[in-house]
Amino acid sequence: MAGMKICEYCIALDGDCRNVLIEKYSKDYMGYDALDSPDKIVEVMEDVFHLSDKAEEYMYLICMTAGCRPIGFFEVSHGTCNTALVGVREVFVRALLCGASDIVIVHNHPGGQAEPSEGDYRVTERIREASDLMGVLFCDHIIVTRGSYFSFSEKKKMGREKRGRP
Repeated sequence: MAGMKICEYCIALDGDCRNVLIEKYSKDYMGYDALDSPDKIVEVMEDVFHLSDKAEEYMYLICMTAGCRPIGFFEVSHGTCNTALVGVREVFVRALLCGASDIVIVHNHPGGQAEPSEGDYRVTERIREASDLMGVLFCDHIIVTRGSYFSFSEKKKMGREKRGRP
């Protein structure tokens, strides 16, 4: 049976005050070789991180190879019951440290509505603009709720036509 490793990382400062990756969690995940569709991404986020069960908004970054194999998962924001701030710099520090060629961001809406807010559209646009400059493909922004999700890529809301992967 196919499988992949799910590794959650955080960022810490080393003795020279440089950002370094620290592994928090690692798990073998059977069933998929790659996260090449929003359905698969949502399933992994639910199975491993229980994203729709969280009472506050959490945003995760998934860093991947060009073949959509996950390199690392990062919690990039933990907010309130209806908002989570995310910095573009913080997303790309993590993506570049682990050598990602593709990224996906995923967050939950504890209120149960998967439809994006204006803030969700603004974050998507800022990350998309930065990804174009950095040469890292921003594949999707997915909002998860219990029993449903919204994929910016599936709904063609990424600010440009979908280019390739998820």
